[in-house]
Amino acid sequence: MHMKMIKHIIAGGMLMVYMAAGSPALVFAAMPLDPSSEHADETTAQEALICLDCHRMPNIHTNEGVIASQTFCYECHSESDIKKRDASEDISLRVTPETFHQNQPAHRFVACISCHTDIARSPHKTQTGATCRECHPVHSENAAHAPHLRVSCQACHFQSEFVRLDPADLRVKLSYTDYDNVPIPLSEHIFADAANEKNCEKCHFKNNPAGAPAAVLPSKSALCIICHNSPLAMGHPIFGIAGLIFLAGMFSMIAFWFKGSVKGEETSVHRKISVSSESIWNTLFSRKLFSLVKVVVLDVLLQKRILKESVSRWSMHSLIFTAILLRFLLSLFTAIGFYFNPDGELMMALNDKNHWFTAFVNDLLGLFILLGILWAAVKRYFIKPKHVVSEYQDNIALIIIGLLVLAGFAVEGARILVTQIPSDTGVYSFTGFAVSRLFSLFPLDWASVYPVLWYVHGVVAAIFVAYLPFGKMRHIFNTPLTYFIETVDGVKNEKRV
Repeated sequence: MHMKMIKHIIAGGMLMVYMAAGSPALVFAAMPLDPSSEHADETTAQEALICLDCHRMPNIHTNEGVIASQTFCYECHSESDIKKRDASEDISLRVTPETFHQNQPAHRFVACISCHTDIARSPHKTQTGATCRECHPVHSENAAHAPHLRVSCQACHFQSEFVRLDPADLRVKLSYTDYDNVPIPLSEHIFADAANEKNCEKCHFKNNPAGAPAAVLPSKSALCIICHNSPLAMGHPIFGIAGLIFLAGMFSMIAFWFKGSVKGEETSVHRKISVSSESIWNTLFSRKLFSLVKVVVLDVLLQKRILKESVSRWSMHSLIFTAILLRFLLSLFTAIGFYFNPDGELMMALNDKNHWFTAFVNDLLGLFILLGILWAAVKRYFIKPKHVVSEYQDNIALIIIGLLVLAGFAVEGARILVTQIPSDTGVYSFTGFAVSRLFSLFPLDWASVYPVLWYVHGVVAAIFVAYLPFGKMRHIFNTPLTYFIETVDGVKNEKRV
């Protein structure tokens, strides 16, 4: 076997010299020679043995070069008895042109070394495996309901029923044995139907070894972008119902606005809309635009008018409103940035729930919201200032937002526990990590509990969105509009809050 490999390397190298079309050689990693060999001094200076330093490859940007490169690999890998030499299991490395072209039509004219970028080395052994992301960007929330950054591409996209959680790097990978530790035949070049939800069940089942939830969870909704990175999808039907209720509420609220007088017009709705549109257009192209920007920054974002009235009330509002606004802006920035630059380092970090920045910021802002809710409850039920009226609408708003945040932290804690995030990574989600440690004290099947918590959080989120145009929370829309109208019409507003 070794002699045949040497002959193929020599013959293939000579062939590649003649077929080279000027393409620069790829950069490949390599292992040093045995220090005890007679060439140890030369190798120490060189520090690597890279086959393509001497044996030039064909231009793999042409179909002819690709076929030549593939043919060189097939000389060994098309044999029926070729196996992984240093593996305890009986792992076949056989790939034939017929099966490859049939099962990988998209890669038919892609050279083997375009994916297996570090294989042209001595010893002839890869360290990285196929590097799918050299060509393919990581998918967003839309493709598989989550980026799955801790799952290897092959685990989902190649045909196999068995996966494993590699203890070395805590990544989910294809398994070379079944769940009884019996070696299985495996061809990593046969595509699975990744779009079929059945394919997801290789990881998502009860007592799975991959550290995955015990059920395939639905996609987040576009409505979830208020707090989360979300796909442009409706997700579970409950979000569709919530979206319809939200739109109905917004239509009702806008219709109510146009019941009154608009710029002196009392009766015609068509005329009111026309006058309003004209006023908006004229404002955008006038000096009043700068006044509106000032109102947005000082009165809406920084809530200057509330601060003048009461520092304690401003602190409560800011903890809730500013934290929700920052999470929304961060989610919106991530969605737009990932669309244009999915492989960017910043976008990858913002899509990774376990990245220290994303984990810390999300937990910090969530904690701010929860502190704001607690502060509002203390003021309402214990301090009881004069301006506080115990309206049931205020109580409903506090309960919905409070439950939403608490359920969110519970989901995060269960996720960290189930997916076995190591402590040095999970600690950045400082609240969620603390919850995960608390959950670990209870001997429950958390892989099965996690989907339940996810649905609880999702249902509360749907209620939150549906309730926005109603009750006390509609002031999120009414108050800024009132400030804008006052600014445009020049109304004295020193005492307005």
